[in-house]
Amino acid sequence: MSEVNPNLTTTQLMQLAADHSQNRVTLSDSDKAVLIGLLKQRGADELDFGQEVECENVRLIKRVTGAIGLYFK
Repeated sequence: MSEVNPNLTTTQLMQLAADHSQNRVTLSDSDKAVLIGLLKQRGADELDFGQEVECENVRLIKRVTGAIGLYFK
């Protein structure tokens, strides 16, 4: 069963992305696509222009232009 669930909070989704990028959790390609899509949608809905949130090595940014960026260190 998929670990990616739309009912998870943004913080939980960010932690899941961080865990995957550090090989603590393995996600399928389709789960990764869903996770990235959910995070970008949450960023668009929840963040103010110019705001960013960070969880370990993952940053979600809403630029002043409205563009959403998801970055892994």
